[in-house]
Amino acid sequence: MSTTTPTPEHPTNGATNTIWKDFPEAALLNLVTTELVRNFPRPLQDDNRRVHTPTLFAALGSVCGFATQTSLFALIQDGLRPEQDMMAHTLAGGRTFLFGEQLNQLLIEGDATLHNPGLWPCLTGPALQKGCTAQDLPDVNEQFACVASRLGTANEGKPDVSADFSPLISVEDLREAMWVYIEPIFLQNYPDKPGPYGPLPKHLWSTAINVATGLLFNTMFNVMPARTAMTLIVQSAIFGSKILEN
Repeated sequence: MSTTTPTPEHPTNGATNTIWKDFPEAALLNLVTTELVRNFPRPLQDDNRRVHTPTLFAALGSVCGFATQTSLFALIQDGLRPEQDMMAHTLAGGRTFLFGEQLNQLLIEGDATLHNPGLWPCLTGPALQKGCTAQDLPDVNEQFACVASRLGTANEGKPDVSADFSPLISVEDLREAMWVYIEPIFLQNYPDKPGPYGPLPKHLWSTAINVATGLLFNTMFNVMPARTAMTLIVQSAIFGSKILEN
């Protein structure tokens, strides 16, 4: 099974694709999500406009995780979420990671008040629609346990997949490199002119990237087994959500 695929041209079937409606930020969310889907793979393309799919999936997950952290911090700063269950732990190697149940819930389950379906439903929905059963999918609790067990080890941040499906770049490096490319889409800050609706509020960043990830996963579904693809995305997202920048 090849892990290098052509980059999808228009996975959302055009810029007019409507996911959200009937609330003030709906048009902006639709625009940002469409731009994320269309543009996310581009920095990872080779000279033939093909992309190494495990690396793309890990990159998507890493950005989902960090966007969730960014959205949650914005909500806490605005007094809309409590801060008390958020904990930063420094491990023996000197690395500091963020832990908290509300961080995990926002990443995986989303939040209806933020129009955020959560990363897990964005992945399981397409998988089940394409004929997978629950037994074909990874266990979400095991994804958290695996990431936690690898912190502070030589396998820290590495998704638990076979070597054939390993990303070509570490999850942390992917997060750092892709964030430089993706943050201007959230901010709608382009060299030629700003986006028509202004920046996407930070508390909605996780909403946009979760849905964009589900759309790209759906488009590239047949590249590898669903369990492997979801493991790449979800474990990278969990790790990405816990990275604290120094």
